[in-house]
Parts: sequence; C-alpha cells; structure tokens
Amino acid sequence: MKKLVSLAFLGLFIFISCQKDVSKPQQEQDDVVSKNSADKTNASAEHLSAAVATDWYKLQIDILLHANPATNNALNAEAFAYIGIGLYESVRSGIKNSVSLSKSLYQMPEMPQKDNNGYDLTASANAAIASLVRSMFPGFSNAAKARVDSLENAYNGKLLLSMESTKFQRSQEYGRAVAAAIYNWSKTDNYSVGNAGYVPPSTPPGFWVPTPPAFAVLPVLPFVSSSRPLVFEHGSGGIVPPLPFAYSELPSSDFYKMVKDVYDVSKTSTPDQKAMALYWNDVGVDVGYTPAGHNMNVITQIVEQNGIDLGTAAQAYAKAGIAIRDATIVCFRSKYIYNLIRPVSYINKLIDPTWLPLIPTPGHPEYPSAHAFITGAVMRAALHVLGPIPLVDHTYDFRGFAPRHFATLDAVGDESGASRRFGGIHYTPSIIAGWAGGRIVGDRVGNLKMHE
Repeated sequence: MKKLVSLAFLGLFIFISCQKDVSKPQQEQDDVVSKNSADKTNASAEHLSAAVATDWYKLQIDILLHANPATNNALNAEAFAYIGIGLYESVRSGIKNSVSLSKSLYQMPEMPQKDNNGYDLTASANAAIASLVRSMFPGFSNAAKARVDSLENAYNGKLLLSMESTKFQRSQEYGRAVAAAIYNWSKTDNYSVGNAGYVPPSTPPGFWVPTPPAFAVLPVLPFVSSSRPLVFEHGSGGIVPPLPFAYSELPSSDFYKMVKDVYDVSKTSTPDQKAMALYWNDVGVDVGYTPAGHNMNVITQIVEQNGIDLGTAAQAYAKAGIAIRDATIVCFRSKYIYNLIRPVSYINKLIDPTWLPLIPTPGHPEYPSAHAFITGAVMRAALHVLGPIPLVDHTYDFRGFAPRHFATLDAVGDESGASRRFGGIHYTPSIIAGWAGGRIVGDRVGNLKMHE
C-alpha cells in the first residue's frame, strides 16, 4: 500500500504545476459591460470579443459567492450546463460549419429555425443568457435579480446605438427563443437534488455513517444519478470500478494502511499542501464560489487571459457545463453504489478518536472523490476546445491566497483532486478513481460534434 501511495503521488506532483506569485488582487466583479466588449456587430463569432459571455459568467459566480444561505452546488451545475448550451446555440449561426448540439445530446429538441436575415450575435447571446439565468436560478435574491436586469440592460443600451432596431429586435427574439426551448427541455430531466425519502442501506462495517460537524442523518444527493444525462453513455450503466481491496480493520490490511495514510499526511503536511486544501474548499457564504462556480471561473479566466473569441468561448462554456452536470451524475451514482466510509469515521473509531480533518467532510459517501472527478471532467472537456494553454487562477486572491499557476487545464483537475487528500477527506485510491472517471466523462463531452 505504501508503494501504491508513493507511486501515485510521484505521478501527482509531476502533473501539478503550481507556484506562488505576487499579484494584484483580482478586480471586484461588477455589473457593467466589460471595456473589452467589441463595438462591431459582425456576423462571425470568430471576430467578436467574448466579453458578453465572460461578463455574464462573472456575474453569476459573484452572486453565488455572496448568496446567503449558500446555493446548492448540484443545482449550480445543472444551471451552468443549460446556460452554456444556450450560449452556444444563440451564437451558432456565426460559427463556421457549426452543428446544433441537438444532434448529439440525449433527447435535446431541435432549436428554433434561424432567420436568413442574420443576427447580431452579442445581442442574441445577451438575451439568451439573461433569460436562462433567470430561469435556472429562480432562488436568486431580489438584489441579485436586479443585478441580472442591470447587466442585460447595459448591453442592450450599448447595442442599440450600433445597429438598426429591427436587427436588434430580431437578434433578441432569437436568443430568447433558444433559451425558452432549452429551459423547457431542462424541466423534463428528472434532476433531483433532495434526499427526502432516502433510506440508507444497512450499515455493515465500511459503509458511510454521518460525519462531523453536522452529523446529518441522511447524506446529500442520493437521487441525482437517476437524472437524464446529457450524453447518453452517462446513463444508468456508468460507474467507476470498485476499490481494489476489501474493507478491513486489521492494521496489516491495505484498507487500514490507506486510511492511515490520510491520518499521517494530516500530521506532516507542508504549509503549501495545507494552502492547496484550503484553496479548493469552495463552500461558504462570502468564502467560496461553490465547486461549480470555481470551475466556471477557471474557464472564464482562461478565456480572458488568452483573448479567446466569442465562438470558441461559447463552445468551451457549453462543453464545460455539460461535463460538470454529467460528471455529477456519474460520480454520485458511484458513491451510492459503494457507500464507502469517510476517513474521519474510520480514524475516530480505530486510530484517533479526537482527530478531525483540515476541512469539513461533505455529507455523502467517500468513493470516488467528487473534486477529482467533476473538476477533472470539466477541465478535460474544455481542453478539447481551448487546447493545452496555461492558466493563472486568481479565484481566491480576495481571500489572501497567491494566484495558482497551471500549465494546462488538466493540471487544474489534478490539483483539485490532490487537495482532498491534504484536506483529510479522501483516500488516495478515491482520488485516482476520480481522475480516471472524470477524464472519461470529459473526453466523451469533449468529443461531441460541434462542426461539420
């Protein structure tokens, strides 16, 4: 087992490319139109700024950060999936040789017919995203809803000055028609984030039990795996393989050694390793953007840092959103098939009754690691669109963390998973299984056909 751990983490730290740097804090997100927004209303998305997309995503994640109570991360994943699809479909007429995702996503209806007179793509995107944000985030506060109205109106006012009113109206109507079709489709997907009525299986040794600090009797998201997937292959058959060894309480067993590794690491972690764990602890009002929000902020930053055009950005947001939702479904299906005990429960019983992890243990079964699985899937899917370009992640500059540097998007998924071992909430094999399963999902989504 020690050999397994050492080899796994030798590979891990080869993959991770992260260093500290001194940088100015990330500018506070606001509701005004980005100064980089293009003035022209070209019919080609390849020649347009992606600012309309990045402005909208920055607004959404900022609202998630300040939401009180905190938003449900699985609902955020659902919202980002359909909003990304809507963004892509609203600008697809300006992407050369593009095809609708309705030709590849499971049970997705055909999109509204395009008008041969053409659209202003920024106006269509603005209308589509605004409409979908209102529909997919119905729980936003009145103040948040006012911010949504403000951003939409800011773009509308700017765009009206640069084109004839008939083209503006036609573009808006098309974006809203796309949004309506996608939202109506979303309402049929049986996406359930509740746990009412869930009956936990009998709890032999090795099964999940309630964990501190909340000790919630029922775990979260037991039914999300029954949702209709966006990619057919992510239906009921998709799970990760089981652990390579059985549960045991014997100190000589592989299982005991696997758990003991988490305990030992908690006693010897370096400041950088602890900082990594805290950096990826994305929950908490005014503290974290939620895991889904952090993932979409990474996509937003890489689009802005590399000057990605609107057409390419729309494809990246769509595939990232599809991946975050389907990865959630597959990951939690696996969690509830194996129902594996969390490190804190095993350690408190057999190793140290007073031990607590560095970060709070989420209220659901341990295997596989959701951060490794879901973030890995999102980054791999987006990499298919954007390629192996570097990223500087400023997500938590405002919390005093140094920016984190990554050679590629895959490295973001690597670090996200590794952080959970240093946080004390996941075993090494769970992280490895999460990386592997997430990249399978990410590759399937990344290979979705968007061009003839």
